[in-house]
This record gives sequence, structure tokens and C-alpha cells, in this order.
Amino acid sequence: PDDITNDPSVAAKADAIVLAVPSFAHGQYFEAFEPYIKPDTVIACMPARSGGDLLLAAKLGDKADDVIFVGFETLPWACRFTDWGRKATILGTKGSILAAVTPPAKTPKAFSVLQGLLGVFPNCTFSPNNLGISLRNPGAQIHPGVMYGRWCAEKWDGKPVSEKPLFYQGVEDFSESVLLGLTNEVQAIREKLEELVPGLDLSDAGTLHQWYLDCYGGQMKDDSTLRSCMNTNPGYRGLTHPCKEVSGGKFMPDLKYRYLSEDVPTGLCFNKGLGEILGVSMPMTDKV
Repeated sequence: PDDITNDPSVAAKADAIVLAVPSFAHGQYFEAFEPYIKPDTVIACMPARSGGDLLLAAKLGDKADDVIFVGFETLPWACRFTDWGRKATILGTKGSILAAVTPPAKTPKAFSVLQGLLGVFPNCTFSPNNLGISLRNPGAQIHPGVMYGRWCAEKWDGKPVSEKPLFYQGVEDFSESVLLGLTNEVQAIREKLEELVPGLDLSDAGTLHQWYLDCYGGQMKDDSTLRSCMNTNPGYRGLTHPCKEVSGGKFMPDLKYRYLSEDVPTGLCFNKGLGEILGVSMPMTDKV
């Protein structure tokens, strides 16, 4: 990149803008650079989460018709920062990541620019529309689902714990059942939409298990089930639940962490809203 900045005026000379920030912040960025954005600029959100294209249209107004929006399903890497704004540790690199372009006719240009920035891996893989990217959103299911599986009243007594539980490696039968419930409800939405709109291609809005096979294929020691994918993914080794330390050196869950503050409003609620519009029952989503 030519610049890493929070000055929105750089949009006036930018050919491509990559937003690698939580999706709850996308709206304020769109509003900030709207006065400066030039036609044909590639605006890529990593990840777009759910409804990124709709948010861009709402914030940019008529200008949204003149820019190129690229919605990525996820970040290119599993990573954590080590020096804020300067350095990050790459825990795992995805083999490929899906992206959809609005308008679709601009896909070749957008992909050539972004693949050039990323390098060989991960490979930017074409997805036919941003609705499919929205429904594929793994964070909408994984993060709230695993948080619920560990900290709901059925599994936790509300008292501080002695150590931070493992997040992905700690997924057990109960948490997996929550995740399977969430992903099956998204599949019901997909099926209903494809029934109502003949020719609509939502094939990329697959199950969570399929998402792991697509993104981390060959990296997991056991990919036979959703739980085994999460437990044996080397990029997840040692990652814990977001927690806050309390008195006595113990820990309580951080319920304001992005796993909930981002992935509920820009993921889980998107799915629930579509379900309501379509008349699809979503008991697990309601529960979480």
C-alpha cells in the first residue's frame, strides 16, 4: 500500500482502499471518505461480514454507483497484532478466500488489483454475488455461537474462572450443537431464497464445516467434523476466549469484545432479519 492512515482525504488519489477493520466501523469510514472518493475506486472490505454492499450504498448515495465494492468473506490470515498499527503475527494463511464484486462486470479489474496486493496466497476466488458472501459470513455463526456455548446459563454458573478457556480448541459437543443449529438455519434461508428467485446462485453460502474445508483444507489434522476442524486447526492453537481479569487473578468473559459487538449486529442480526422477511424459523439464532 502507498499509505496506512486515518486521513480520509487520501481517498481522492487512491485507486484502491482496503478496510481491514471490524465491520461495525465500516459505516463511519464510508461516510468519512465519501466527499473525496473518485469514480472507479476499488473499495475492499476484509471482511465485509453481512450486508457490506448495502451499507456502502446507504452511506455513499449516488456515488456508490461509480465505485467498485469488493466484499471478502474473511481476512486473508488468522493473525493477532503485536505492535498496534505496525506489526502483527501471522498464525495461519488461508489457501483461498471468496470475494464478490459489485458491479460484477468490474470483477477482473478488482481481482487483479487485490491479488497483486495480497501476493500468491491466499487466492482470491470469485463469488457470484455479495448476498452469498453475507450468508457465508463465518463470524456471524462461529463467534456468537462459541461464546454462547461456553458462557450460557446451561454451561456456566456466572462465577469467575481460574483461566481463560480455549476458544476454538475448546469447542466440545454442546458448542458444536449450537454451531450446527446456526449453520442449518442459514442453509434454510439460502434454500428459501433460491426457491423464490430462480437462477439466484447462493452456492457459496455453504455450511460452517464446508467453510473450514474451503479455507483451511490440508492444514487441519482432522477435518471429518466441524468440531474436529476447529480443534485441530494449527492457526487456532492457544487462542482463548476474550476475558477480563478480575480480583484474585481470575477471569470473566468480555461480552463487549468484537466477537459479540461486531458479529451480532453485522452478522447474526442480518441472518435473523432475512429469516423474518422470508418466514424461516430460527430457534437457535433466537436462543443465542
